[in-house]
Amino acid sequence: MQTKRLFPSLTFSLLFCIPLLLLSQDSYDWELKRNKGGIRVYMKNVEGSNIKELKFETEIEASLNAVAAILTDVKGFDDWVYASVKSETIEKISDTEVYYYTEIDFPWPMSNRDLVLYSTFWQDPKTMAIHSKTSSKHDMLPEKENIIRMTQTDLHWIFTPIGNGKVKIDYYLNADPGGRIPAWMVNLAADQGPLQTMIKFKEEIAKEKYKNAKLAFVQEFE
Repeated sequence: MQTKRLFPSLTFSLLFCIPLLLLSQDSYDWELKRNKGGIRVYMKNVEGSNIKELKFETEIEASLNAVAAILTDVKGFDDWVYASVKSETIEKISDTEVYYYTEIDFPWPMSNRDLVLYSTFWQDPKTMAIHSKTSSKHDMLPEKENIIRMTQTDLHWIFTPIGNGKVKIDYYLNADPGGRIPAWMVNLAADQGPLQTMIKFKEEIAKEKYKNAKLAFVQEFE
């Protein structure tokens, strides 16, 4: 078995990509697991689940329009979401609501995973923070042969402007990759894929197509 590749791929990266309980986002019981390249990774237990919840914190230099643009560009997910091999829109309700499908590469002999997701985007009028919340709509499409559908998936991105062109990122993630992967193994590897996703995110958002983006629902912080 390709152990080095197995661990980062186990939880999709975990995409982006998750039962997320907003009330559980209090900081008092988060345990710092890793601090690498300015990205802090925390873990905590989740009541009723053997899979731990993750939180990632970091800072970037970017406009809020760039943040919203990269988060709403479903086709572009494959360029920065770790192990994502296919991302496509199922139905775009509006600029701030979308259903989409994504397939995640898992190393042999395990089967690839896929997800059917619903994302909403909004901007807090007080903090000016951009939010992206994504949850599973796994029964919206039939399952595919030889691909395991991830059914417990939620995530929440929060991008809060802190001045001088900088934005603080808070990324909450709790996902079960399904199949017969032991919970201890999922927890051991859970942060590896999302950590690579965060690194790629920082690189991707600097591209011109996002830097120059303007979205109707986004107001810049001044």
